[in-house]
Amino acid sequence: MPFTNEDQGRLFQVGPGTPSGDVFRRYWLPVETSANLGGGRGPVVPSAKNPLRIKVLGEHLVLYRDSTGKPGLLGEHCSHRGTSLAYGRVEDDGLRCLYHGWKYDREGACLETPAEPPESNFRLTVKHPAYPCVEVGGLIFAYLGPPAKQPPFPRYPQLFREDGVRVTGKANRFQNSNVFLQTLDNILDVWHREIAHGWYKGRPPIHGIHHGRDGMSPTPIKYEHTPWGACYATLQNTREPGVYEYHETHGVLPCQRSGQPGGSSMNWAVPIDDYSTRWFGVSFHPFDENGKVPRAVYQRMQNDTPSDSGGPFYDGWFEDVGHWWNLGHPLRDGPIWEDEAIMSTQGPEERNRLPDWDRWRLATSDRGLLLMHELWEEQVERVQEGLDPVGIIRGEAAEQLIPIPGELRYVDCDEGMRLFNSTLEERIDARAAQLVRR
Repeated sequence: MPFTNEDQGRLFQVGPGTPSGDVFRRYWLPVETSANLGGGRGPVVPSAKNPLRIKVLGEHLVLYRDSTGKPGLLGEHCSHRGTSLAYGRVEDDGLRCLYHGWKYDREGACLETPAEPPESNFRLTVKHPAYPCVEVGGLIFAYLGPPAKQPPFPRYPQLFREDGVRVTGKANRFQNSNVFLQTLDNILDVWHREIAHGWYKGRPPIHGIHHGRDGMSPTPIKYEHTPWGACYATLQNTREPGVYEYHETHGVLPCQRSGQPGGSSMNWAVPIDDYSTRWFGVSFHPFDENGKVPRAVYQRMQNDTPSDSGGPFYDGWFEDVGHWWNLGHPLRDGPIWEDEAIMSTQGPEERNRLPDWDRWRLATSDRGLLLMHELWEEQVERVQEGLDPVGIIRGEAAEQLIPIPGELRYVDCDEGMRLFNSTLEERIDARAAQLVRR
């Protein structure tokens, strides 16, 4: 299936009223971290972080926390004469504009218009743009879609489990590329993980994924549709003879990746606008057999090196790394520099770094990309027909933890092939049973 600028140009846009924007607006999306907003229940304490100006799906918004401790998300520009509410004053029950004092609560109701006569009911005619928020797991989520279509909040285990410790990222990774280059194109691309994130680390390549090497059989790779998106599974070589890595990663629509041992991590690539993306991440680590936090988790909590959900990034960091030969730079510790290079250089600045899709030549290694694009097209059609997109759970099932079975495990060949040949249903059932036993 050839890609064209006309087709992809229709899909890459995420603003209000666009086909893909309408799909994103049917899901709950993280918009900020709890730590970045700060504050809590009780009298409002003045803070430069409250309110915060943010941009999500091309919409300019302000996020604030009132004295109830709950976050509110409002359109940035006052309904009166457009002044930014980012410079407003947070009060116990709402956010007051600095220009003429109009005050809004978390639902967008106008509580006061102090410049109007005392007997005026004009404020009752005003409904300011506002979106519902849920705060869980150190992240603040918002639903930006039609109120009548609002789904229950998804109970991802990474956010709701209580039998361990949760590590929430700082969300200070901003990627200079369209969200689909990272999600639809990249999440199920096993070969980029082998080459971009494996061959350019300064060590001899493992050749964990191959088409048949040194008399070995080709690496087993499979792709599957799931109730929340799609996934791939591989059984690949390691540096240790006889030890194989079973690797299973899930693309969770609209913009998430779930994986790592026991499906412990969830990362969201949230569109800021059509040309930039912000990463949020959380991982959950169960207590060990003694009810203790594993030592490796303590080390990760105290570490400030880059990860998919955080890191000490700064303006100009990408060029400062010095391209692939500067392997000793601290910001090359993880896959982040490679991802930025891969995604943000597919097109020139005058195209806002978007690819020239007319010139793409897709090959057999692009099966995961094609699967995700096909899946996204289906969701666009479903939303246009008034249906829920994939992964939306309603009714009693919405009260259960979602058993996404992402995995990374080092095993011998027999155990690896048993895992690889197990069905998706078997893996989901095993994950569900594990969550019940926790």
